[in-house]
Amino acid sequence: MPNLADRVRNHRLFGVLAVYLGASWLILQVVDIVKQNLGLPDWVFPFALLLLLIGLPIILATAFLHGTGGAPETARSVAPVAAEPSRDAGRSELEETGRRLLTWRNALLGGGLAFLFLAVVTGGFMYMRSAGIGPVGSLVAKGVLEERSRVVLAEFEAADSLLARTVTESFRVDLAQSPVVDLVEPDSIANGLARMNRPEDTSLSEQTARELAVRDGYPAVVAGELAPVGTGYVLTARLVAADDGAVLASARASARDAAALLDAIDDVSAKLREQIGESYTSLRETPSLAHVTTGSLDALKKYTQAQDARHRDGNPEAAARLLEEAVAIDSTFALAWRDLATILSNQSESWARQVDASERAYRFRDRLSERERYLVEANYYQEVADEPRKVIESYEAMLRLDSTDAQALNNIGYTYYRQADWENALAWYGRAHEADPDVAMHLANVATTRANLGDYAAADSLYAELDSVSDNPDWDLWRAGYRWQKGDETGAREILEEVLREHPNRQGATTRARGGLAALDLVRGRLARATAAMEGQADRAADAGADAIALRMSLAAAAWRLEVARDTAGALAALDAALARVDVDSLPALDRPWFEIAGLLLEAGEIERGREALERMWREVPDLLKPGQEKYRAGELAMVSAAEGRPLEALEAFRTLPPWPCVPCRQRIEARLLDEAGRADSAVAYYERYLVEPWNHRIWNDASWLAPTHERLGQLYDERGDLEAAALHFARFVELWEDADPELQPRVQAAKTRLEAILRERG
Repeated sequence: MPNLADRVRNHRLFGVLAVYLGASWLILQVVDIVKQNLGLPDWVFPFALLLLLIGLPIILATAFLHGTGGAPETARSVAPVAAEPSRDAGRSELEETGRRLLTWRNALLGGGLAFLFLAVVTGGFMYMRSAGIGPVGSLVAKGVLEERSRVVLAEFEAADSLLARTVTESFRVDLAQSPVVDLVEPDSIANGLARMNRPEDTSLSEQTARELAVRDGYPAVVAGELAPVGTGYVLTARLVAADDGAVLASARASARDAAALLDAIDDVSAKLREQIGESYTSLRETPSLAHVTTGSLDALKKYTQAQDARHRDGNPEAAARLLEEAVAIDSTFALAWRDLATILSNQSESWARQVDASERAYRFRDRLSERERYLVEANYYQEVADEPRKVIESYEAMLRLDSTDAQALNNIGYTYYRQADWENALAWYGRAHEADPDVAMHLANVATTRANLGDYAAADSLYAELDSVSDNPDWDLWRAGYRWQKGDETGAREILEEVLREHPNRQGATTRARGGLAALDLVRGRLARATAAMEGQADRAADAGADAIALRMSLAAAAWRLEVARDTAGALAALDAALARVDVDSLPALDRPWFEIAGLLLEAGEIERGREALERMWREVPDLLKPGQEKYRAGELAMVSAAEGRPLEALEAFRTLPPWPCVPCRQRIEARLLDEAGRADSAVAYYERYLVEPWNHRIWNDASWLAPTHERLGQLYDERGDLEAAALHFARFVELWEDADPELQPRVQAAKTRLEAILRERG
């Protein structure tokens, strides 16, 4: 049975142990905070833990030897005196030696020296890394790479080609977040391959990537391999010099199976970024790739294929399908939802799908890195909340992370573009183009904004450059619009026909190209041909299951009949036929074209039906969207007021609407309302503005408005006695509709007759 001294000793040992563990926990918390705030390497924390573990037996031994202050005096006085040295005497001598060495003073001093050693080692490591000394020096510090160097990401090698592309795209997503290097964009790579006379689908092997990098002045290439090992994989990546292939940095990680591959990608990417020179703080702030994208490898494969379809193949329709497959696998895949919403918006597809995708991305935005979260929030504020100021604030937050972020710069420009603020749009688009001049989209945006400003010399040069670097049919459609804007009808038609020949499988592009050709027919008064083309578009959309698009096409054809031929009965009959073919209630609420239906009905004098359509439209707007949509209700009021014969009230309401890009549209609408109000002089001024206002995409408005505008201006100038101006507009009207359909010819003949009379009168 233990004596009193043993019990006291054990009690104090447990007390010392408790104090030491508490102090160790506090020390580790301090070390962790210092590590995070000063950007120290991850090994600092386990190093500190190791020192504390080494100190534990020392502290316990010290407590054992000194914790009781020695044996009780009474016990020592009665102890027997040995006649000769014994084993107990040896133990006593060893214990005395231990007492001299393991004192509390020595234990505390040793602990302090141990952590001083940790500080010296850490400080030395960080100094050598930042100064580029020895093997721990970063590539940036050594001067091997400059900060923000542009590097080419080669395609990783693997037996499974899809898995190889998935790993490559995963590295692209992860390395894109690095503040130390910039990845060369896919568009730039495609342009480089074209200059190398390589097919656009050339595999970007390490050798090809190095050749491209040398040609374009990029210093390094990231390459790697994925090798199967049993049921798992070994992933290797390296950064190699473009000129001689020297390995500048390398990293390796293993994955026990496909599910663990994402973690291996994170590990290898982080090691490479560390060797290049990225701060430990930045590395910790970047979430692992599995959280940035998706925890599902199958979903990530679909995402990778979507990126290929969108950026390499220029096929947004295929990209949208693949993204929908990705989110079907992982419904929380925020980046896929955001990209889907962006593609649908760019292609003017289903508003219901856009809103749904934007809302889902926003819901799961906490899974993203800081930059990507701002991207998602900006998309939500644009597509759902309709708050341009918040859109810009989100992109400005991205620019605080990286002032050269071309995507943020471009999208701020787009936000101003949507508000018809051409000067600000051009400034931001220009900055995006400077930040990444090889991305064709940036060049196209600068070109179209220059065209909207009427700067034709600059727009000519920019569109010529765009034509030489990109074969994207979307930009071809923009170029066709620009040709029409400059008066080159033949050139516009040739481009639209070329899109149909060269890109027959691009559904969105071919749909818009056919629409453009129909618009050119309508400009010339070939109404039957134009409406037949639009109905053909509607049939193709219906066959593809796109009932909402089919209905909108049919409504456009009916509206053309009303606007161009002034055939109220024919337009209403076409409207009723369209509604009979497609049940509006079968469409998603946001895709029901109540606004177009209401506009056609009100224009045709069916005021009650038009009112009902507008009321139903507003009832079906989801509560989520109503705050953002409220400001557009003035347009509904203007439509009703105009239909009921109150054009000035309509004009007052119309002028409260937020701006939108089609400036000529606003001028034409104001001209007509002023005309109906009997204010001829003001109407003439706005009609004339409509005719000369620069607008890259006015081909779609001129289709039904250009000839009737010249006709009406001829009449107004004639009424006020300005025969010279009247003759000019009548002549232009006759020229446009010289070969118009028979039902339009009476108006042509009336204009001809009056023109001839004016010419005779003026000699």
